[in-house]
Amino acid sequence: MKTISLKAIPLALALAATAACGVKKQTTDISPSISRAPTCEDAIATYATRSDVPTDYYELAYVEAEGNSVYTTDNKLQENIRNAAAKVGATAVIANPVEQSKTAVKILGEAVAAKSATQKASALAIYQPSERDRVVATCGK
Repeated sequence: MKTISLKAIPLALALAATAACGVKKQTTDISPSISRAPTCEDAIATYATRSDVPTDYYELAYVEAEGNSVYTTDNKLQENIRNAAAKVGATAVIANPVEQSKTAVKILGEAVAAKSATQKASALAIYQPSERDRVVATCGK
């Protein structure tokens, strides 16, 4: 007869919870002809709509992030989006609101590490030439 060590159960639960906590992000380059040096997350300004952007800009990439709503906060999704935008050389993002599924079944499923992403955010990473000096001062690059 095979016995299972009780020490292995907490480890397995911890690994399952850690796997469920991550944020998955995807960046789609929409202007391959524009190549920018990376900036830094601290320099990324956030706008709610295209009309809120005060200056001319170039669209660089579309960024999507999703995570488990039990383990991932809105701030974590937005942080991942700003990081991805900085990697493509953006100075700002035009962010869409975070979408959340609020069904009790999905939340229960996530609580037991079903790995279903019920919180999603997306943004358009943009480069504003007029913001170059601000970004250099913030990032030191």
